[in-house]
Amino acid sequence: MNPIPSILSSFVLLQLLLIGCDDSSTTGPAANAPTATTGSPSSAAAPVPPSGVRIIAPGALEVRPDAAAVYGDPADVDFGFVKPGSKLTADVVLVNPLESPMTIVQAVPTCQCTTVEVTGETIPPGGGIAIPITLQVPSTTGKKQAAVNTVLQTADGRNVRGPRLTLTAVAAYAVRTTPLYIDALPPNPTTGNVAVAATDGRAFRVLSVNGRPPVLLPPDQPLPQHVVQYDLGPAATQAEQSGRSDVFPKWMIFETDHPEAPVIEMRIRHPFSKLPHQTRNVALQFDGNIANIGAIPAGGTGTFDIELKQFAGKLVTSVRTTNPDFRADLVEQAEGAGDRVRVKVAVTNLGDREGVFMIPVDFETTAGSEAMYVTGVVR
Repeated sequence: MNPIPSILSSFVLLQLLLIGCDDSSTTGPAANAPTATTGSPSSAAAPVPPSGVRIIAPGALEVRPDAAAVYGDPADVDFGFVKPGSKLTADVVLVNPLESPMTIVQAVPTCQCTTVEVTGETIPPGGGIAIPITLQVPSTTGKKQAAVNTVLQTADGRNVRGPRLTLTAVAAYAVRTTPLYIDALPPNPTTGNVAVAATDGRAFRVLSVNGRPPVLLPPDQPLPQHVVQYDLGPAATQAEQSGRSDVFPKWMIFETDHPEAPVIEMRIRHPFSKLPHQTRNVALQFDGNIANIGAIPAGGTGTFDIELKQFAGKLVTSVRTTNPDFRADLVEQAEGAGDRVRVKVAVTNLGDREGVFMIPVDFETTAGSEAMYVTGVVR
């Protein structure tokens, strides 16, 4: 197999910078959702190897009559709305409309949240190859997008750019917000409305917003959707006058009486709401920056999962919170995808405090220490 020309390798590296793991969202409880599969045609295929790849023989699939290069079917996978922390799988078919075989030289994900193993597989002429691509949605609400860039080799040893495959999902709770985050970066206003809607159509109430009574457009009664008004101006003024950005909220926390979404968080983008990794080099990289443990009873415990990125070979030694009303305990840690480690943490309410809370949880590790936030409601 011929080596890839340096110019093509440079192109692939450039492509990797175009779409990656974003951090536009906030974290919620991670849970494995049922596997979602799309684009998986039945065909007279060879036995499925451990990688899950299936070779589709010529004539067993429909080839686009106008296709002049290998293409993905589908090239863009949209999982729609999924639960935060879901692990999703799509079968994407690389279709070869040409009269000669094509070999996959590279299939490079733009993010370690995506896994695919097809390097060295050959796509028969007039046939295809079904490849499972997995997307691990972070424990975050918001839109998640990743891609796989491919490089193919022709029968005469030339390397050519293959199709770019994209995976998109929107992580949301049973109650979600529109828009997905508040953009209050200048010159955008610090006032506006947020639609809060139940994805299951259930009528519910918004009980509080950041611990205060909500300002709702009428009527104020159980509905499948509410419109909440917000004004971040006073908080911005206080932060500016005091010189303390910590008095400005980084998230908008909605408390509801929906049984599947007692608390939902919404990221606020503003100059005063920057997260630690946006202002300095951090010792730890979380796959989200706020964990949502939902509702717990007084004196009760809730858990959340979080992934530490670029953490292979390292250990979390302890977790703790400085909030006297709660205790944080390390439950377990296990290898995740790539160089990630998945960590489960328990948060216990120690007193009689009720209502919505947001507390810092410090992670002590062999790579250093960093804090993230945990939100929920005691009731």
